[in-house]
Amino acid sequence: MNLLKPYLKHCAALAGLFTLVACTQEPVVTQPIVDEKTQQQPLERPNILFILADDHRWDLIGKYHDIIKTPNLDQLADKGTVFKNAFVTTPICASSRVSILTGLTERTHDFTFQQPATGVEESALVYPRILKENGYQSAFIGKYEIKLSGEDSDRFDYFKPLLQAKTETYKGQALPQTYYIAELAKDFISQSKSSDKPWVMAVNFWNPHAHDRDEELQFHYPEEFESWYQDVEIPAAKLSTDADFAALPEPLQQSAARVRWQFRFGSPELYQQMTKRHYRAISSVDKAVGMIYQALEAQGMADNTIIIYTGDNGYAMNERQLAGKWFGWEEDLRVPLIIYDPRNKKADTQEIEKLALNIDITPTILDFAGVAAPASYQGQSLLPLITQTEKVEWRDEFFFEHMYQPKRFLIPPMAGVRSEQWKYVDFYKHDHVQLYNLADDPDEQYNLADKAEYTQVKQQMAQKLAGYINQYEDARSAEVKARGTYPNSH
Repeated sequence: MNLLKPYLKHCAALAGLFTLVACTQEPVVTQPIVDEKTQQQPLERPNILFILADDHRWDLIGKYHDIIKTPNLDQLADKGTVFKNAFVTTPICASSRVSILTGLTERTHDFTFQQPATGVEESALVYPRILKENGYQSAFIGKYEIKLSGEDSDRFDYFKPLLQAKTETYKGQALPQTYYIAELAKDFISQSKSSDKPWVMAVNFWNPHAHDRDEELQFHYPEEFESWYQDVEIPAAKLSTDADFAALPEPLQQSAARVRWQFRFGSPELYQQMTKRHYRAISSVDKAVGMIYQALEAQGMADNTIIIYTGDNGYAMNERQLAGKWFGWEEDLRVPLIIYDPRNKKADTQEIEKLALNIDITPTILDFAGVAAPASYQGQSLLPLITQTEKVEWRDEFFFEHMYQPKRFLIPPMAGVRSEQWKYVDFYKHDHVQLYNLADDPDEQYNLADKAEYTQVKQQMAQKLAGYINQYEDARSAEVKARGTYPNSH
């Protein structure tokens, strides 16, 4: 499978015809993954490529969208498994990224912006360190923006953290940062060819995250994408009328999401311009994914490299006349999740509806490598769902929250529970509760929290939320508990 070919073909088509519309512990070792057909003979351990895009919401994948073009991700989806209901447990980059690394909710690891480094115990159990201790080469490239305890060299053999930039210099040539990240990934793939160890690599793109200080252009991408989506009319976002905004409580109306809305989507013309720029940024990530895959093919590694693609949180694109993430609506919490295992031919075009979380990624990565996950992890390996080799008991609800309270602008903290039918969100510092019946109201238009006939449901969901908060706070390590009061807590 050559992921770059459909992209190149698509580029040619676009040029003339386009009208459419990313505590120290002893190493844990388990038996290698085996194939029953080989009578329990161990297979070569797979390489694992984890790709994370910033602010890439769940529905902006070409396979499922009428306008945006992501031919490389579409091919991964066609050949692998798509989790149609994938969510983050905290919709902001720093906390979500630590949750991905540690398998813990923010309520447990307690890391967000302006907080101390993630605890020693939590930092020692991140998947790159565990796999490094179990014979893997470990690499990290791109957006980091977190703080872990201990030395980076204990976690990574190849460590290239990057701040957000429009361009970087690679071998004397200025490259868009997205392509620069791809080139660094290709370098690691080439270098690993001489090693007899398998590898795990995290490639964290900054795109399609906005350049927040650039209020004029916001989203950046390679120049070749400038013509993409130019002649397309972007449909209006759901619930984006003045009345939808007026229905929000005052703290949400005054939040950072409204401030940023002014220079991202504050007029019909601006909405068209910025949405197209956001789409181009996503399409540039898609091309970079194809570049990396082409390097895997060139090095003869494609058939033994598992690829996982997701986003660190969702992103509001003018829904309710807001911009950003941070809240409990679907556009904030839901992300794409594609897992392609070239060894698993049965997974072609497989779609799974069960609830998958960002905290499931690290136990899944360890499971693919044949390494046992620490008991402290709060997520579950997705591998049994992918392979369908056994009946799996699975969650039918999950806890989510956003605890960060910056001083320079307002982000109302919240915590909630989402089941397959109900969503309950408590903005506990601002006396505002939301209750949605997702079965009847998937767009989350009608808040039922103040309706007398839903009092019992509201009480039941509030009790569930309290239970999750107690459970995840009790799971905090001694170090985190010893920090004393939690200024971001419930």
